[in-house]
Amino acid sequence: MDKFYAAVAGAFVMLFLTPMVHPLAKRLEAISRRIYKIKPVAVHIERDPSIIWSGFPNWVGASVWLPELPANAPDHPTDWYNWARPLGGSDAHLTVLKVSITSRDTASILVEPPKIRSLPLPIGDPPKGIVATCPVGGAELNPRRVQVDLAWGAATWVNPEGDPIRALNLSLAPGETEQFHIYAHAAAGRYQWRLELPLLVDGKRLTVRVEDDGEPFVTYGSSGFSEYLWHDDQWVARENT
Repeated sequence: MDKFYAAVAGAFVMLFLTPMVHPLAKRLEAISRRIYKIKPVAVHIERDPSIIWSGFPNWVGASVWLPELPANAPDHPTDWYNWARPLGGSDAHLTVLKVSITSRDTASILVEPPKIRSLPLPIGDPPKGIVATCPVGGAELNPRRVQVDLAWGAATWVNPEGDPIRALNLSLAPGETEQFHIYAHAAAGRYQWRLELPLLVDGKRLTVRVEDDGEPFVTYGSSGFSEYLWHDDQWVARENT
């Protein structure tokens, strides 16, 4: 019987103490984040197409710039970027990134269009090379995204239909994650670029630097290059298709 009364007394104590202790704990957590410079949100930028499109049908093609045409290529288009990079290759026409924002506390987050930071290119750029493409069938995937025009240096939020929309406004509970894509387009030429993604977290400015593993992204336009399609385990010049 004594254990019963002790349990009841403990429950009442917790009932009265919790409203006082919880705000104090939240306050201490916020102070510790400031002391140790822990950001209220965690932002991850995914670069690998095989991860970005994991779980989706094989409906996303790939185009890469290469210094020369190799003997063969991977069958799955989402593997093309990781295959082309050791060969000196880069994205052609389009670079796709996937952004994941995870909140460490309840937060209101405004994700504004990023700022494009283009870098100077060497004289005589772009160099000679080819564009290799892995075409696919099926419906085109058009997620909610930020559309970046590298030629104009402009970035706009668009819906799945490609129409401009307002900047993304989120309300996240602790541990919740929101994801979206960034599509960076190039029609012609060669671009080296970084992004600065401005967030407004509970009214406080936070800027996330978006890079390719610490280096600038490189994206080629397809215009002006000979293009070859990987079809039935062989290369076919586009003008012959």
